[in-house]
Amino acid sequence: METVSVKLVMFNQKTIHEEGEYCGYCPALGAFHAMSSFEKLRVYMQDRLVRELEGRIHYKNLQNLGWKVSENSAIPPIFADEELIKCTEEFFEIKIKEPIIVELHVKLPLTKDRYSHLSHTYRDI
Repeated sequence: METVSVKLVMFNQKTIHEEGEYCGYCPALGAFHAMSSFEKLRVYMQDRLVRELEGRIHYKNLQNLGWKVSENSAIPPIFADEELIKCTEEFFEIKIKEPIIVELHVKLPLTKDRYSHLSHTYRDI
């Protein structure tokens, strides 16, 4: 089974977020979060990657971010490390002093439409 990899920029920053002071942004997912530890943040973003990959053919999220997806494949956009840091700094509107770049690797999951149970509700309106 194919392995999908993306890069996440993580850094320590006092924020107004109640979740914690460890922040991260993944431009390939268009996803950010703050947590109470780097490990919790890494796990959260890895889980987010899996969820996005499950919906890859049901939703346009990844395609809108430049991914090439199909039932059996998911190819993310590639970012140079400098570009990752720049995107993260622009997103958080700060200068990051000690960025940590982490690669997230997951096995390509089977596709799943997590919200199919909601679609009938909107058809009835």
